[in-house]
Amino acid sequence: MTTKEIAEATGKPERTVQRWAKTTGVKMASIGVKLASVQRSGKPADYDLEETCEIIEHGMGKNAASLFRENAKKAAPADRLDRLEGMIMELTKAVAGLIPAMAIVKTSQQLLPAPPIASRDELRRIVNKAANESGDYSGTWNRLYQEVYYRLHINAKTRAENSGIQALDIIEDQGLLAETIAIAREIFN
Repeated sequence: MTTKEIAEATGKPERTVQRWAKTTGVKMASIGVKLASVQRSGKPADYDLEETCEIIEHGMGKNAASLFRENAKKAAPADRLDRLEGMIMELTKAVAGLIPAMAIVKTSQQLLPAPPIASRDELRRIVNKAANESGDYSGTWNRLYQEVYYRLHINAKTRAENSGIQALDIIEDQGLLAETIAIAREIFN
């Protein structure tokens, strides 16, 4: 029980019950630990039956604590069962709400096709794979540009240096990207 629930059960102000708990926490370590966690987290402490009875005993005496203990023991099984049924109902509602949402997500995932890979990216993938295997990145790209020079009669590397752009941009501007991909597949696969 929280201090608010204890206050409602005893008919006392919550602040009074908090003082009882603080004083009892000095004698009973488990209450002291819970009070310390309240100060850290800000969440109310949840006292078990024995701790609750100790708090009530400190504030109202032994008779009030034993009456509370007896009433709690009589009401506990039904109260726990009611709480359990409530939790099951809440869980059932939550799961029932998730099932249609999961179906929508699954359906939408099936409808989306994978985006196609651009030609330039395909060429970069082929060359990078070969470069990873050889460990010589610039040498791999130079080999490709050399093959393009001999097969397509365009010196993309020299043109790129003169223009201040990348050699791959020259190949793409000339419309030779598909042919360059075919050359890369042949020499690197």
